Amino acid sequence: MMLIFIAITMFILIVASTWWFGLWSNLVTLVNLFLASMIASISFEPVSMKLLTMNSSYRYLYDFIAVWLIFLLAFVILRGVTDVLSSYRLKFDPITELVGRSILSVWIAGVFVCFSFFTLQMAPLKPSVYAENVPKAEMGTIPDRLWLSFIQSRSRGALAAPKGSNFLFASYGLSDHPDDVEIDARVFDPRAEFLPYYSKKRRAIADRTVLRVGGK
Repeated sequence: MMLIFIAITMFILIVASTWWFGLWSNLVTLVNLFLASMIASISFEPVSMKLLTMNSSYRYLYDFIAVWLIFLLAFVILRGVTDVLSSYRLKFDPITELVGRSILSVWIAGVFVCFSFFTLQMAPLKPSVYAENVPKAEMGTIPDRLWLSFIQSRSRGALAAPKGSNFLFASYGLSDHPDDVEIDARVFDPRAEFLPYYSKKRRAIADRTVLRVGGK
């Protein structure tokens, strides 16, 4: 119930705040939001591992920290670039402007809610926030499932990267889904283990009074 309230409140606030910026600004924001969210979703693990090698004390927080650091950095850079390249705002007739800004505001809110709930899976929340029943907890919520499905599909297509190691990623070590064996792509969560993994992780830290490794 709390997550539903958060999702609805977040959605309404984002729609209300972005509507006033107009169609063109919202279009630029939507593109930047999509790109920054996708970049963060597929690249947070190497950054998290880097943080872990620097200091392993807060390992339960690093995935959540990494994904938001990358998102904020990517969004700020993309917004700066697009603002420079698009210094003049396009004007539209009143009907197009009204309908366009309304649709894009809803779209922006939907994308941000889905991405945010995806990242909340990595947050050290109490298991009861999602569900007391383990199977239900591992099913996640509608927003994060939508985002996971989207990122998984893009990792097979537009965001596909080869399995070999590079400057950012180590060699791909996940077990391929039977449908992905013949493609040379780092498929995101190929066997749908993301939600069960973080559900198990939340249960593992549920009884801890501090999140720092070594504390009680």
